[in-house]
Amino acid sequence: MLASQVADAPATRMNLNYARYVDKWVGLVVCLTLFALERALAPLTGRRLPALFATTPPPLDGVRPAPRRVLCIKFYGLGNVVMLLPVLQALREHFPAAEIDFLTLADNVPLLERSGAVTQALGVDVGTFPRFLSSLAATLRQVRRRRYDTVIDFEQFVKISAVIGFLTGARERMGFNTDGQRRGFLYTTRVVYTDSEHTSALFARLLRPFGITGALPPASLRVETTERQRVRDFLAGAGVEAERFPVVVVHLGIGMNFYRMPLKRWEPGNFATVADGLIERHGAAVVFTGQGREERALIAEAQRRMRHPAIDACDRFAVTELAALVEQCHFVVTNDTSVMHLAALMDTPVVALFGPTAPLHYGPRGHHNLVFYRDLYCSPCLTNYNLKVSRCLDPVCMRGIRPEEVLTAITERYLGETALYRDWLRGRAERAASAA
Repeated sequence: MLASQVADAPATRMNLNYARYVDKWVGLVVCLTLFALERALAPLTGRRLPALFATTPPPLDGVRPAPRRVLCIKFYGLGNVVMLLPVLQALREHFPAAEIDFLTLADNVPLLERSGAVTQALGVDVGTFPRFLSSLAATLRQVRRRRYDTVIDFEQFVKISAVIGFLTGARERMGFNTDGQRRGFLYTTRVVYTDSEHTSALFARLLRPFGITGALPPASLRVETTERQRVRDFLAGAGVEAERFPVVVVHLGIGMNFYRMPLKRWEPGNFATVADGLIERHGAAVVFTGQGREERALIAEAQRRMRHPAIDACDRFAVTELAALVEQCHFVVTNDTSVMHLAALMDTPVVALFGPTAPLHYGPRGHHNLVFYRDLYCSPCLTNYNLKVSRCLDPVCMRGIRPEEVLTAITERYLGETALYRDWLRGRAERAASAA
């Protein structure tokens, strides 16, 4: 599905702030009810289940049987799914005979299907509340028919995933026992959530009950030749010659915003200043990417503030085509959002701007990135312990990152005559083009 086909969907989308409120309180009642029901039926099934607040440490001499059919669950958002790909690949390599399905939001399905790490991807539509209910009901029927023996719930705090995991009928249910979120009791194996490591490593904790530890394998995304060619044609049509250096993708959006103000978003004027500086100092071709009405408006505002023309690619590419674009560019300048993780997946350097979230948890993976983060005493204010809810009204963490600071760092690291990664950067893009 092309991005332009869902470009204006946010105007009619389900209110996700309200959905999170319902999940928090109604979900708690549902989880407790299901917990009580399972315990009441335990004598009939002969199952030994952990108590309400018990931990579930591994047995000293026990060996967990290999799963036959696994359902993994993670809904929002695309960046989290990208960070999960190495974890899914590790699961696939450890249990090559297992069927591994993944339940997520419908928009994430194409990326998972191209990853090669899952047997099939199932999508839930959150376009509107009626569509969500209809999609959820159909999904529940489908997962019941699949007869999973194991569920791995990668959600950190929402309760609906724990409920769905229960309703699959799987005997083994693994998930995070996140402090304060009152959901871990619905799992048969409760994994401690920690805020002291990167999210990809956190997700990997859910593989430890299987004995899967150590470094994660590399993940990949299959990009079709036709998608790479479409990107080349688009750039050529915009006047960007094949040997142009550098070609820079700039992403102004932050995905869905749940707060009174867009806390994670750097101002369009700052992006405009950086884009102008890259064009004036280094002859860059700047490509703005985005999706939907709000990001289209952000790009228009940035372009109005610029002294030089830039390329508007908003709503032009599906997610796999966007992957082909960031693969062919030299680096990406972006807020903390899914495009950052997509670029890292394609081994493209990222200039990432962080404020209310911490790079420790969500930073781009790789060795050639530039990350800006002020680490104020009030940061990070968006964590899984507080359900990613912040009441900040003055995001100085983002406003305090200055465009000239970003430009100077880019010059020193990537584009200056003596820049550390200048030759590597040029060669990386050329290798990507030849491989295509």
